[in-house]
Amino acid sequence: MSLPFLNAASAAAQAPKARSVINIFLSGGLSQYDSFNMEVDKAVIAKSRIIKSNADGVRVSHYFPTLAQQMDKLLVINSMKSNQGAHPAGIYKMMTSYNPRSSITHPELGAWINKRMTTERDSLPNFVSIGKGSAGTAGFFPGQWAALPVKNTSAGIDFVKRNAAVDEGKFKKRLGILDSLNGDFDQDYGTKDTKAYVDTYKGSLKFMNSKDIDAFDLEKENEHIVSLYDRQEFSRSCMLAGRLVERGVRFVKVELGGWDYHDDLYGRLPSNASKLDKGLSSLLTHLSQKGLLDSTLVVVSTEFGRKPGVNPNKGRDHHPDGFTCLMAGAGVKAGQIYGSTTKDGQSAADNVLDVTDFNATIAWSLGIDPAYEEMSASGRPFKLANKGEAREALFA
Repeated sequence: MSLPFLNAASAAAQAPKARSVINIFLSGGLSQYDSFNMEVDKAVIAKSRIIKSNADGVRVSHYFPTLAQQMDKLLVINSMKSNQGAHPAGIYKMMTSYNPRSSITHPELGAWINKRMTTERDSLPNFVSIGKGSAGTAGFFPGQWAALPVKNTSAGIDFVKRNAAVDEGKFKKRLGILDSLNGDFDQDYGTKDTKAYVDTYKGSLKFMNSKDIDAFDLEKENEHIVSLYDRQEFSRSCMLAGRLVERGVRFVKVELGGWDYHDDLYGRLPSNASKLDKGLSSLLTHLSQKGLLDSTLVVVSTEFGRKPGVNPNKGRDHHPDGFTCLMAGAGVKAGQIYGSTTKDGQSAADNVLDVTDFNATIAWSLGIDPAYEEMSASGRPFKLANKGEAREALFA
């Protein structure tokens, strides 16, 4: 039986493909011609060597030998396109579907998903950001819908435990006083903003007392799953993402930065490529063994790609006109390539996918209408994926 889009009364019915999303974001701009787009002229690939994968017709760069044996789980999208070619604007566009404006901050996709899918039954936040990048803004939404940041997988969550100097009885007494003050204030002076602050505080307390909070403790993971990963921080971040979606978290963003190679590309790329190669491969195996890959959409995104020509500094410059992202799980057409660039690598050619369409597709996979609207504080309507349209052809 098909289910209607969440929060949309008149949208076409569709059964959600995914229950959760893990978005691995490669900030800096992944070089598509040194990773997953080998379907271009040999001169464009430069010093990368092509290797075959375990999926017929899908080839990758030699910097990703482990993922080459997992490409039957991945869909390669070689026709991504953005209208933003600078880092802050490119990241903003990929995360929000909107061009940056001085007059407003738009919610990230994770915040939309958090707001639309959170229920009273949920004991964990539905938007978690892992890594040292931008934590995940709620934009013009109330702050309670922003991401819970996890900067370091070993350090845990800041301020998640009651201060040892305040015993439980005293803590409950203080909360009672706070509730009384908030109630009196709300009766006479309450606004939407003050209510959002109170709701954020209540959400934090609920999280502190959650039975699922141990999901953030990697020491409690099964030894067999732990053995799939190495000890690098990105790999541990991927393991944590797997634990969180197992506990029902809807959107987890994992950031791996450092892809901005304007110089010495072939000296600096291998180290970062190895992190992605091992961490993502382990995550796909982890989700498969736990029976979670069918219900989890894993995406690998970046703000833009790199130019087809190597510059005089032996690097590649920014290139938003045709780059590569990946998808896995939740019924995507794995082991295939979607779209293409021109053979000279200059632009997206077939089945061009704008970043707004990419985000619309992610929302659609969760059963959320990409055209769902919310009003900003000034009363202006904004759609979840801007003008983006879901690309259902990416799914079987």
